[in-house]
Amino acid sequence: MSADLVLQAIETAAVVIGVVFGLIQLRQLRYQREIQAGIELLRPLHSPVMPENVMAVHALPDGLTAKQIREELGDRFGSILAVLGLFESLGPVIARGHIPIEMYADSYRGVTVICWKKMKPWIEEQRAQGWPNLFEWLQWLADRMNERADLSSDLPAFEQFSAWKSGADYERLARTG
Repeated sequence: MSADLVLQAIETAAVVIGVVFGLIQLRQLRYQREIQAGIELLRPLHSPVMPENVMAVHALPDGLTAKQIREELGDRFGSILAVLGLFESLGPVIARGHIPIEMYADSYRGVTVICWKKMKPWIEEQRAQGWPNLFEWLQWLADRMNERADLSSDLPAFEQFSAWKSGADYERLARTG
């Protein structure tokens, strides 16, 4: 084998290794961007008024009409619409895969399902009055969350993850719930 051939083989190997390394780096960068995007887009859900608004929706009795929902929420109605709008804006981002649905579901599955269930009569009335796609992504998210399992079958995290020792245990314990 000539020296030129050996040098070409080394150059080719270096290029291949460089390309593989670059692809690995791109994959890691994408993963880091997903996590960062998820954190940033979920940040408004951690605002100080969010728990109050979610609890107001949760406190609504089941089976209310659209008019009763509006009356029951009173001055809070606008704030509740802002919460629904936030879920609405997250739907397409999750559908595109920018936030893994598992990450969203871990924290907001119950809230999403409850908001859809309690506000559905009001949303459907608005749709019937000429806004057929109102909160369509909220509905999509709630449907995806319901597909995961009925909320009543959920184990609380303190039970489901009671055997947790490190991050490596998460996937195994998450499947047991």
